[in-house]
Amino acid sequence: MSRVRYDWSRLCTDLLRSILENLTTNDFHRARTVCSSWYSVSTTCARPLYPWRILLRKSSTLLFDPEQDKTLETEHPGTDFSNSCVVASCSNWLFIIEPRLSLYLLNVFTCERINLPSLESLLLGQACFVSNTTSSNISACLWMNERTGDYVVAWSYKEHYLFLHKKGDDSWCNLKGIRCRSMAYKDYKLYVFTSDDSIKVLDLSGDLINEIVDGNPYANHRFHFVLQRGENVWKKKVAVTNSGEVLIVMSLKGLQEKRLFYIFKMDVESGKWERVDTLGGEVLIFGHGVTVRSPIKEINGEGIKSDSICFIDYDLWPGAEYFNPGRQIKCGIFDLATSTITWPITSDASVLNSFWFVPGYA
Repeated sequence: MSRVRYDWSRLCTDLLRSILENLTTNDFHRARTVCSSWYSVSTTCARPLYPWRILLRKSSTLLFDPEQDKTLETEHPGTDFSNSCVVASCSNWLFIIEPRLSLYLLNVFTCERINLPSLESLLLGQACFVSNTTSSNISACLWMNERTGDYVVAWSYKEHYLFLHKKGDDSWCNLKGIRCRSMAYKDYKLYVFTSDDSIKVLDLSGDLINEIVDGNPYANHRFHFVLQRGENVWKKKVAVTNSGEVLIVMSLKGLQEKRLFYIFKMDVESGKWERVDTLGGEVLIFGHGVTVRSPIKEINGEGIKSDSICFIDYDLWPGAEYFNPGRQIKCGIFDLATSTITWPITSDASVLNSFWFVPGYA
């Protein structure tokens, strides 16, 4: 008797949604990659968005889910994270740079890997550059469309270089003359915060990269803020909210050596940058360029809630431990309402580094 073959991609939408919503997080993110139909249904599932921590071991990742207080371990055979730099994330993907500039994208749930073009021809003779890349001196952003597989990767090193690559390109585009301090991507636009505190907007919707000048309200309004006595700036990053507002987020050392984050947005009518004390109920991962719109309640005392900034310890003013080459990189959470910092505990000595990401959020 012949078996009846079922086309699982045409499963009843309500039934499929019910199945997906009851899967574990790991299985859910694997299932949504089965086909375009399953992915479309997965986007309608009522699963909350909130920051997770990724803990890197030598050849595996530990994904800590703060809501369920669970850790998922995924083995990555043939991969050595010992000297890897995770410089950006989007949805379920990490942008990783290894020594000698081996660059690739990695799906933390399915282990799928996308190797990116070599930069060797662009950086010929720049031995110092090749040997000194670390996640603290690289600014990067990643955008990934899980349904189509399209992606955009951009990164800069110490504000001296800016490279961009889109799916389908044979090589990297070297955007010469743009000294990039930070960047963010939204709606086919790359927002570049330059070393002279200006914001350039690049249109990436076509085959060519075009700078938007007339339609850029920030073009003639450099970021400017008068520091109070005793305040010292450490880092400045650009971010874009879900509503399209551009923010400048600054980490600094304040009075009594207190480590802080300040947020600024520009008043469009006056062109002046003003400090704000809220993210409008959203959450920001410092340096990743976008905010998460879902209100997040405090989870198990971790302090991850609306109007918080998730960061890595080197995003703050450096202490003595910053200069220890073998130290374990830690995650922190800054509460804008109270200006207090929470440090989630990582007791596993085998963990090399830790980073923030938001599963399924692009």
